[in-house]
Amino acid sequence: MAFENIEQPKIINVNKELRLIALHKDEWQVALPWYENPQVLYYSEGVENGIYDIDTINRMYSYLASIGELYFIQALEEGKWKTIGDVTLSEENMPIVIGDEKYWGKSIGKKVIGKLIERAKEVQLKRILIPEIYKYNERSRNLFKFFGFEKVAEDNKGESYELKL
Repeated sequence: MAFENIEQPKIINVNKELRLIALHKDEWQVALPWYENPQVLYYSEGVENGIYDIDTINRMYSYLASIGELYFIQALEEGKWKTIGDVTLSEENMPIVIGDEKYWGKSIGKKVIGKLIERAKEVQLKRILIPEIYKYNERSRNLFKFFGFEKVAEDNKGESYELKL
């Protein structure tokens, strides 16, 4: 695995109002409201009915942390950092969720992905694979295509993309 001998930074500053932070497992419950939101689950996980409980979130984050660097996205709001989403950097996947709807449509995903591509080059990843973006998730497809990800596979549900570094 590419991250075995690489120490994950505790904080990566994206800009003055946005940062990525490695939260301890005891803090992962901050994501519970996001994964109780049907729209978040539909676009990120393809779940049409149901919500994620804390056990599901813990399993998901444990897996993501095992394949790469799991970060929580924080925005500066009234002088305090507010956790608004999550993202993972791995050769196998780069899932990103802006869980707080208040922050949708503000180019946060673009800023975060751009910063993590810099990090990927820094730690000498060879590629980043996005195993599946659902066909109905045009915003995610456009986000990754903006950075040069190319479609490498397609099925009836979605498309896979890859960025060679």
